Amino acid sequence: MKIGLAQINPKVGDIQGNTTKILGCIEKLSTADIVVFPELCVTGYPPEDLLFNKDFIAESQVAVAKIAKAVNSHQAVIIGCPEHTNGELYNAAFVINNGHIIGTHRKVFLPNYDVFDEMRYFSSGQTGTIIRFVNHTVGIIVCEDLWRPDGPAQWEASQGAQTIISINASPFEHGKMESRLNLIRHMAKTSKVSIVYLNMVGGQDELLFDGASVVVSDDGDIQAVMPSFEESLSLVNVPASSGNDILHNDSSFLANESNSIVHCFDVPMETSDEKPISDLVEAPIDSIANIYKGLVMGIKDYVTKQGFKGVIVPVSGGIDSALVATMSVDALGADRVKLIYLPTRFNSPDSLEDAKKLSDNLDSPLMVLSIDSIFETFDNTLRNELHKESFDIADENLQARIRANIVFYISNATGYLVLSCSNKSEAAVGYGTIYGDMAGGFAPIKDVLKTQVYQLARYRNDLNPVIPERILSRAPSAELNVDQKDQDVLPPYDILDAFINDYMVSNIPIENLTQRYGNEVVSKILRMIKGSEFKRKQAPVGPKISPRSFGKGWRMPIVNGFMPKENTLGD
Repeated sequence: MKIGLAQINPKVGDIQGNTTKILGCIEKLSTADIVVFPELCVTGYPPEDLLFNKDFIAESQVAVAKIAKAVNSHQAVIIGCPEHTNGELYNAAFVINNGHIIGTHRKVFLPNYDVFDEMRYFSSGQTGTIIRFVNHTVGIIVCEDLWRPDGPAQWEASQGAQTIISINASPFEHGKMESRLNLIRHMAKTSKVSIVYLNMVGGQDELLFDGASVVVSDDGDIQAVMPSFEESLSLVNVPASSGNDILHNDSSFLANESNSIVHCFDVPMETSDEKPISDLVEAPIDSIANIYKGLVMGIKDYVTKQGFKGVIVPVSGGIDSALVATMSVDALGADRVKLIYLPTRFNSPDSLEDAKKLSDNLDSPLMVLSIDSIFETFDNTLRNELHKESFDIADENLQARIRANIVFYISNATGYLVLSCSNKSEAAVGYGTIYGDMAGGFAPIKDVLKTQVYQLARYRNDLNPVIPERILSRAPSAELNVDQKDQDVLPPYDILDAFINDYMVSNIPIENLTQRYGNEVVSKILRMIKGSEFKRKQAPVGPKISPRSFGKGWRMPIVNGFMPKENTLGD
């Protein structure tokens, strides 16, 4: 069976543009028996509260009908789109052949955790779905249906499906690729089916979709892998599983052993019997390169889909802004990236030298505007008014806020988007100035720990050394005061980052955290995390790369009287 995989990058809400893209892919994959598209590809994913808009739903249904008219009798097409019927809305996979919608699979398991809240919008399907071709039987599922034991994939396999096609909008997170692939291979072997896993690609607000679609045979061997973070079309000859018999039954419903129901549709076409290519296909690998590629795509998609001319990166001579500037040039080209350096008396000559070298290496001009006189005017006025003599955090933050005013002025004047260079480690403990360095329209490294910032920078330099070595080697500093270093205030970043993962992602109890890090470190970091919630709620959106980011999946109250204590735990 020859399957055309359309790993595409739709835009949420652009139903007309997505439809045009889908029709173009069908034309290019005209020799395929079945052409497969991602989950909710007609509307883009996640459409969120657009799904409450009746005009939006109506237009999506018109789009499916338009796509159906373009499909001939020798080909079947599977596309993801909301299905509105009998007052209910479903996350559905539409099966199209010969100008008609033959049937749909309604997503059974609706994710309602982390960034997902599909139960807010959709009703749950109740059946598995099998498409019976003349010589091949195919099961259809949508994303989360694949991840549940004893779910639609198993129902369909038990009722004779030889191949399972799963359409997905599965967000990227570092480490997920291996677990995803292991699940697919295990399910293929245990259910004796080939599995076609087709994933969306692209950036949408805080989500990255990595693609990395795969085809696995019933013995768990990988038949094909599509690239990560790239739109791609591919033709794959999928082997028919010999473990399950093709069913021919007069009833359109079949009950499996667990009394779940499988709904069957017949498609009166014969699929090809070409043998799959036996060349060894390497499994996709989670790596720092994947994170870098995903973040670059995230910048490109956010800027391009929003229609900005380019981006402004306030560079400081430090590692965070150097990485953001480099990724921005890789994403958009040097001509669409404006680098701005805004020093005061506290910025060292080395910082300016490194910023200029970075600018030269990236071939992106650097604008240098000293803000010392502006800072002095502000500072003197406020000191006189408040009868203030000391130089403290208010004076430090004032510098960051002056910089924010200037870069946003330039943004308004040019139509370029301001990027924030704050990272996850700083955001966790509030080591950043609200309305200052935290300000921006998009934060590319919002979910990137400081230790990962260095890993990403070194990875990029291995490809082509553009980030000056001194930026990588010197101690990080905000340079808002004399001889200031991050570690004057924060624990070492390797300790802080390990704690953030243990606390945020692994949800380790305070008793175990205290045993691992000591009471002083735990108490300090927890106070900083809790006290910084109001800042994070006002920070710009940024791409999620970890299992839990400071975004939709982190829903902490700002006003919060709870502080965990080791002695409150029971046995």
